[in-house]
Amino acid sequence: MSASSPIVRNTCLAVLSAGAAVALSACGLVQSFLGTGNVMELQVGDCFTESEMETAMSDTEVNDIPLVDCAESHDSEFFHSEILPDGDYPGQDELWAQAEELCEGEAFTEFIGVEWNESEIYASFLTPMEQGWALGDREILCYAVSMEPVTGSLQGVAR
Repeated sequence: MSASSPIVRNTCLAVLSAGAAVALSACGLVQSFLGTGNVMELQVGDCFTESEMETAMSDTEVNDIPLVDCAESHDSEFFHSEILPDGDYPGQDELWAQAEELCEGEAFTEFIGVEWNESEIYASFLTPMEQGWALGDREILCYAVSMEPVTGSLQGVAR
């Protein structure tokens, strides 16, 4: 069981998600124009250290997320991808609401092994911004974050 209250936890995660979503979209735009980097190639099963991702995404010229082998020490892992249908950009608030429901719902429970509100593992996500949407980015990418470094996958940790 998490030591923090759901309100504090949700507030912290909203701030984390907002920063990650904004930064990823900016990196995605750079990557689209330069044709380099891994931002648009991230996939379920990729592991990373969240603080290193945030540091890398703070520079507008960076378009690579520093991934690590899951056998090495890390605290985060992408666990679910959802491709949204084509159409008009739904807006940042709507995308974040969809991502939160998706990443803290059944996909989280199936991956971690316990429900999000009972877990000590956090969930966050990356979503497209309007500029990325216009370039064809429709992916919500969920990731799990452990407060302690881990080796191996977070799949099935049931904590």
